[in-house]
Amino acid sequence: MNNQKKLLISSSAKKTIRDSVLLAQELDTGIEISRLPMYKTKGLSVADTIKILKSDLEGFNNRVTAHAMFSDINIAGQDYMLREIAQQRCYESFKVGNGIGADTILFHTGYKGTKHYGSIKSFKNNFVAFWKDFIKEFEQAGIIAVIENVFETQPDFNLELFEKIASPNLKLALDAGHVNLYAHDTKVTDWIKAFGENLYHLHIHNNFRENDDHSNLNNGTLDFKEILLTIKESNINPSFVLEMFTEEDIRTSVKFFNEIMN
Repeated sequence: MNNQKKLLISSSAKKTIRDSVLLAQELDTGIEISRLPMYKTKGLSVADTIKILKSDLEGFNNRVTAHAMFSDINIAGQDYMLREIAQQRCYESFKVGNGIGADTILFHTGYKGTKHYGSIKSFKNNFVAFWKDFIKEFEQAGIIAVIENVFETQPDFNLELFEKIASPNLKLALDAGHVNLYAHDTKVTDWIKAFGENLYHLHIHNNFRENDDHSNLNNGTLDFKEILLTIKESNINPSFVLEMFTEEDIRTSVKFFNEIMN
């Protein structure tokens, strides 16, 4: 496996994106830009954001992916005004990702786990309707969009959305830590097998099923040796993002990952 192509670290690994970029360069990994500055500073434009991030990425020649804005964003809610703002944020995330040369942009579904059947149906209909149009941007730009699980408790929910949108530029992402935290009736390996060849991108980090700790691969209840071997023994070849927020956790996890996967 070529780490430069398939292993990335989060830009949240260090206090600044530039420092995280330099760490990725040292480790010879890619980087996922997880802090799009637009949500932090009122009035910051797409062009300004691209300029800032290009400066942070200067001299970096490995792979770049992007994590779309997600805080408070629900593109499929029932309030049309809130939907429109959320959808605008998605388009802005696409423009930023495209502008910095990201080949993959990750989005959350925004699903909050309601158990009201009417609300679930409405969510799915609104989600698919938006993405049927939105995915055209990715098709024209040659970028892959991936949809990640957060509060979903079964892989079938994400699979249904993916299949209804039906685009070669839309794939599935799997966040192992979120499965451990919210999907207690399933294992990460169940999701891997369910997603199969459509699993394109993984966020890997650990926790103790109580808090979204984003700890290193050895620090939690997930067995990452089993998870990584399941991937290795399958016919799929996804990307892996070490979504951890300290340099120590990143270095520990890179070593562990390479011992299993190389």
